[in-house]
Amino acid sequence: MSFKVVLVILVVLATVCVFLFVSVIFIKLRQIRRERQRNDEIKFLKPILRKFFAEETVDFFRNHIQGISKLAGRLKEKSSFQTLESILLDILEDSEGETKVRARTIAYQFGFPDNTLFMIRDRLTGNIAIGCRKAGLYNSEEAIPDILKTLDILSSNTQFQALMALARIGDSATMAIAFDKINPLIFVNERAVNEMLNIFRGDRLDLFRKMIHHKSDYLVRLFIKAIDKETANELIEDIILIHRKGNKETRLACIVAIGRSGNSRKNYILINAMRDKEWEIRAMAAKLLGDTADPDAIGVLAAAARDREWWVRQNAVTSILSFPNREEILISITQTGDKYAFDSMQYTLGKANEINLLARIREIKLLLSSEQVMRHEDTAEAASKKRGSQAAFAGVRPTTSRKPVNSRNPDTRVVLSFKG
Repeated sequence: MSFKVVLVILVVLATVCVFLFVSVIFIKLRQIRRERQRNDEIKFLKPILRKFFAEETVDFFRNHIQGISKLAGRLKEKSSFQTLESILLDILEDSEGETKVRARTIAYQFGFPDNTLFMIRDRLTGNIAIGCRKAGLYNSEEAIPDILKTLDILSSNTQFQALMALARIGDSATMAIAFDKINPLIFVNERAVNEMLNIFRGDRLDLFRKMIHHKSDYLVRLFIKAIDKETANELIEDIILIHRKGNKETRLACIVAIGRSGNSRKNYILINAMRDKEWEIRAMAAKLLGDTADPDAIGVLAAAARDREWWVRQNAVTSILSFPNREEILISITQTGDKYAFDSMQYTLGKANEINLLARIREIKLLLSSEQVMRHEDTAEAASKKRGSQAAFAGVRPTTSRKPVNSRNPDTRVVLSFKG
């Protein structure tokens, strides 16, 4: 390769490097300029918006059109409208009540919700997700058909934002349809579903009633896990029915929901669950029974303290501590002599800093061990006497042990052995 060719290549590479360097610097400077401009716009807009939100309700709705028109006249650049929309979206996401109503009113006066439809219909999934978020915050019911269509897109972020938008709009029937659409491929997890249900402002009872009878076991479990106390009480019979027919995971979710309901008339479900073949369900039932302090649960909890599974024993002992006669119950468990139950009690009482109660069961355990040693010695002595009596009665001649007896040692003992 000639020197000229090498030189040309080096010049080209140097030119490319300089171009990239200049481009990076230009982009950084542009970002800094845009950030400064945005900060200036925020400083300009926030006092005006604060004035809108501080007005009396009657004054705001009587004068808001005129005030918003004046504000629109003072916004010259497209970036200023984008900054205004960003501020309004933050208010809609973080505020409640009349503040949210006023922010939404201002947004509609500027036509921001109409632009979300174009974003939802975009080809780029990033824009679609942003459009869904905006439509939900604007409570844009006209966007519902387009939002439902986006659920056909195989994108976790799009699916999440679409469901969040529908939750904010708050129509239970539409939410049920949405979950039907994503049933073949569900990207959202338990945490995401909880977030959706926290912002859902529609008929919660109707939504939960639909979803806990859904054909998808996964969705059924998600909604039962997310159920609140009031809704669990309203749907307690449905939950019990699902518990009877469900698999292990579903039964476990139902047990938690029944316990969360606080319905004392359904404590028998938790008590019966202590006999379940799955240790996870027994452990959860043992944990939940501690919140009930139901006297009928004492027997099954005492038995569970001797369960073969560690978590069942631990939860049972922890729940027993919530009963007023806990010392009596723990002493009765100690008296069974079960080593594993005693270890569980020691661990739980130590963790709960129940020093006096721990000392008490240790004392009982020590006395129990002493009595067992004494009984063992008495039994051995009685058996030895019985064998000697039987040998004498049978006329069997006792012989010395295999070791030779030292006749000169008067302390040598004769050890009896029996032949035949």
